[in-house]
Amino acid sequence: MQTKMKNWNGKEIPCARSRGGVIAATHPYHNLISTDCTPWPPPEITQKLYKSRHAGAFGDEDAKIASSGLGYYCDLQSLHSEDAITWSVFGTAARADTRIKEAWLSELFDLLNLPDIQTQKAEIYLWRRIPHPDTLVSGGPEIDMGILTANALFLGEAKWLSDVGGSQGKLKNKNQIQLRGEFLLKYGKTLFRDRPYLVVFGISLSQGSIKDATPDGIIFQSTIWEKVCALKSHPLYDEVNRYYEWKKANTQIR
Repeated sequence: MQTKMKNWNGKEIPCARSRGGVIAATHPYHNLISTDCTPWPPPEITQKLYKSRHAGAFGDEDAKIASSGLGYYCDLQSLHSEDAITWSVFGTAARADTRIKEAWLSELFDLLNLPDIQTQKAEIYLWRRIPHPDTLVSGGPEIDMGILTANALFLGEAKWLSDVGGSQGKLKNKNQIQLRGEFLLKYGKTLFRDRPYLVVFGISLSQGSIKDATPDGIIFQSTIWEKVCALKSHPLYDEVNRYYEWKKANTQIR
């Protein structure tokens, strides 16, 4: 039987529940902030609308419900999705007017204890791949959120409940944070000239769950979604706060 819940704006939406109790909206758009984002869906979201490998987590009836929106189940439907909150915070900020975006980035950089980063004409981007730092082939690590400014390059890793991925690299002996740091150390100064600040940063639900694994010479900072969503200069500050509280309240905390 299909169940319903209220979203962060108080609107009733249909949903399904996995065998483990994880809630999933019946359509990925029900799990994403889209205010002021036109046309919709943007290219970043379109590339994430692929069929999930986790459809088997639902029982027969819930599997039908979970696939009723698109005709298949997509990871963006899960309330545990880190991509969903990444878009809802960083994707919406990226589309704000330049002045508003720069003000939010200034607050974010202060939160990361990096107040000297310039924000003028900064660019925020999501889910772009970099050359693999071990081999330089295409299709290297996917950067959840990147920020490029006049004097800095940030490579961000977003988590919700999941751990930092290990068994990475050519020999499967590195983790996600290490790979990003190695890319910046080896090629950052060459590819991104005149940028003295090369930063790997992580955002997660719980403090300390993303640890430094970067080489010497690369800046590492981490924070939590609660603090990022509390930055009042975000163009959708009130909605982002409601979204975070709704997502956390409906998360199966380990």
